[in-house]
Amino acid sequence: MASRVMRMFHEPNAIWMREMRQSARLGRTPWILFALSLTISLLMCSIGGIAATDNASPASLGGALFQTFFSIGAFVVMIIGPTAAANGIASEREGRTWEAVLLTGLSPKDIARGKFVAAYTSIAMHIVVLAPVGALPFLFGGVTPVEVIVAFAFLFVFAALAVAFGLAVSSLMSSLRGAIVVTLMLAICIGPVLYLLFGYSLSFGVHKLWSDVPEAFPVWLPLAYTRAPFGLEYLLLLVAVPLLLILVPAWFLYEVTVANLTGETDDRSSGLKRWFFACTPLIALACALPGAVALTEEERVRWSVTGETVFAAYVGFCAILFAFDPAGPSRRVLVHWRRMNAGVLRRFFGPGLPKTASLVVLMGFLGLLGITAIDLFMLYVQPAASPTASTTWSYASPYTPTRSDRLAQIFVFGAYCAPYFVFTAGLIAYFRSRGHTPWVTRLVAGAILFLAGAAPWVVAAIGGVVTSSHDDTWLLVAAPSPFFAYAMVGRFDHPGTGDDTPIIQVGLACAMMWGLIGLIFLVIAGRKCARAVREQNAIYAQTEAALQAEDDVRAAAAIGPSSLASASPGAT
Repeated sequence: MASRVMRMFHEPNAIWMREMRQSARLGRTPWILFALSLTISLLMCSIGGIAATDNASPASLGGALFQTFFSIGAFVVMIIGPTAAANGIASEREGRTWEAVLLTGLSPKDIARGKFVAAYTSIAMHIVVLAPVGALPFLFGGVTPVEVIVAFAFLFVFAALAVAFGLAVSSLMSSLRGAIVVTLMLAICIGPVLYLLFGYSLSFGVHKLWSDVPEAFPVWLPLAYTRAPFGLEYLLLLVAVPLLLILVPAWFLYEVTVANLTGETDDRSSGLKRWFFACTPLIALACALPGAVALTEEERVRWSVTGETVFAAYVGFCAILFAFDPAGPSRRVLVHWRRMNAGVLRRFFGPGLPKTASLVVLMGFLGLLGITAIDLFMLYVQPAASPTASTTWSYASPYTPTRSDRLAQIFVFGAYCAPYFVFTAGLIAYFRSRGHTPWVTRLVAGAILFLAGAAPWVVAAIGGVVTSSHDDTWLLVAAPSPFFAYAMVGRFDHPGTGDDTPIIQVGLACAMMWGLIGLIFLVIAGRKCARAVREQNAIYAQTEAALQAEDDVRAAAAIGPSSLASASPGAT
């Protein structure tokens, strides 16, 4: 590690140095920084003046300025960070200098790191320029110096994620204008959603857990580090979860960028597969944690279903992501493996659709089962107090679910999600093995999955309206839909309606059907990939045989005249 740090100072990245020299020649950079700093300073002064006219206390004024400044800083980072990184690679391709960069001998990882550091340096200058303005809330009070420093540290972290996001989008695009437009649209859509979800909305739950942390304050995380009592919840929610939410997306965006910069015949799969193998157990544990530590049985079921839903969406996204994997490794990859004497593990994480599909199915299936098992175990060994007449069940339904009903709710939801995920992964692998391009595979598989999820409910709704049926008979028509798992969970809350309708049995039967179809698709995809690899190897063998035959003919033609020339002196 020390040698890498010393090498970074003595031999800095060539791409980074080139980008910095180009930025230093731009005369508009100081004016942009000055205009940004002046605008935010005037805005902060205006807010302070308005609050002063309302006779607000200095502490409340400092807290309001703190929230305002770092909220503005977050939005500045969300917009400028991806935009600064969006023109990193797309400008090289549009300017037709990308081939020159590749001819330097730099690896895709070196190029990605150089572009990232260059864009991050640019956005870091904006944050540093705004640092004096960010110190104003501390002068009024209401926040401590540690909270201001922690807030700035997270602002730098968010800037790194924003730059990595913009670089990943830029690596997909060949046009500079397209990269900037797409990046801005995604940043404008995703940024406010994350701000409202993890900032404003989550502050109410944090205030409920730690009353010293104010509610309705979007920038609550720096305040929680100094105001929350230290303990297990502190370590989990303020150390483990933020690290997971930062490192997993950052690693993913880096591997996506490297994969997009790597050629079609090179190894584009190993990095992403290592990321998936390492992060999936952590994400599964994080999804199982809320349901395991919830206070009441109702909350445990709700959080367990939410965790399984989030994890199912994650592994489904990964199954769609790995649709780019080829049927098998190219000859170039095989040559590299022979030269480096690659072992079984390295070859397994290399290109190859059957290996990738097996890894995704195994990790996703075990992850869903693990979440279900953990939540079931925690609910069984540490049951919460039974709900009383004052709970929501008293007016939602005369029936109060027992602990056995709660256990069954968690079980049936996981029993439906896991087999359906096998079907999802098998379907994607099947269409990819048929020779479709990655994007065509994703579109076709996405359309089929959408129909499988929506069409049964549409048919059930139409049938129920036409027949004017008020029982749950037509609900069974929606059993093939994955959303039927929620109906199975709700069945235990209202068991008095339609007792004769076997909703649970039909739902589990459909889940097993999806799992079996998925396994069939996986087997067919594996055979198709094996046949494609054999045909490709046969073509290579024929080509090599033809080339060898040409070489033999040329060698024979060269030997003939030389033999005649050597035999002529003896003949005379």
